[in-house]
Amino acid sequence: MFLILALISVGIAILFWLLDRVTLSPKGRYVLITGCDTGFGNALAKSLDRQGCNVFATCLTPNGAKKLEECTSDRLHVIMMDVLKSESIKEAFEEVQKKLPQGSGLWGLVNNAGVTGNVGYYDWWTRDDFRRILEVNLLGVIEVTNVFLPLVKKVKGRIVNMSSGIALAPCSAGGYAISKVGIETYSDCLRLQLHHFQTSVHIIEPSFFQTDGMQRKKAFDDPLERAWSRMSKEQQDAYGRSCIDEFKQLYGEISKTADTRIHLVTDSIEHALFAKYPWKRYPVGGLIRFVARPGGLLPSFIGDFLRYNFVPFPKPHRGQIRREDATREQQSVNGILEGLDCRLENIQRDTKSD
Repeated sequence: MFLILALISVGIAILFWLLDRVTLSPKGRYVLITGCDTGFGNALAKSLDRQGCNVFATCLTPNGAKKLEECTSDRLHVIMMDVLKSESIKEAFEEVQKKLPQGSGLWGLVNNAGVTGNVGYYDWWTRDDFRRILEVNLLGVIEVTNVFLPLVKKVKGRIVNMSSGIALAPCSAGGYAISKVGIETYSDCLRLQLHHFQTSVHIIEPSFFQTDGMQRKKAFDDPLERAWSRMSKEQQDAYGRSCIDEFKQLYGEISKTADTRIHLVTDSIEHALFAKYPWKRYPVGGLIRFVARPGGLLPSFIGDFLRYNFVPFPKPHRGQIRREDATREQQSVNGILEGLDCRLENIQRDTKSD
């Protein structure tokens, strides 16, 4: 009996493995990708172009657009678009409509554009700090999808949204984590709504990868310094300067040790776009697949205990400022006393000489 069950299990596993590798041809299909200046979007645009796919690659900067055009074929069309500006999104939509053949639409819409955001404790950041992250990573995705959705529905295509493994577990990623949790919920709801139109929605959940945002240490250091400079004396005393330094060191180490195999992410996006039987979610990286996602199934009190004790998270250094101030005051007093000693020695010397 056990042998029969084992054979059935192996047979089912082989069947799923084979079905997972049945793909559609990307040739002749039209895909729009946002955020193609660097990182995942840039690598994906180049890969799809090599496979014969017609790509609309949106870029934010002229320099990024120029570099992408120089290394791709005429199947790839670079379009300038800023997801923060509604007018820019509408102009990009009109340009795509003009370039699409009559009666065709977008097989794929890949919402990849995003910013890393601020790290650290939430009370370090202002409303404006949170607003920019949410407007790019969440509201920008929603607006781009709403504008281009008619073209995707037209051919019963696919929408791929870039989330993050950070959305699966609480961490120190500030507004970035909030925006990615929003992407998860938005994508799940959108998938149910678009089921009636035979249009599918897929979520990519990558771990830490060496993209342009992760390589720029200043993306973390400068905001942390800005946060420290505008803290009140009470906040500085509560957290301590070393808490800021530890956050900088932590994300500096994450940047250095991040996975360089970004093809794992672009391969997942391509599977979502062209697999006959695509997944709803794509956890990319061992940390997400075997730690973060299973960890999300634990009771909250267990998950909190494990994260608090085993996940690196700089803790406040209470009273550090007072100790530092006391040390400086003591040093100042010592300096004054040393000066007085020197004067007394000079006076004594002068008295003896007289």
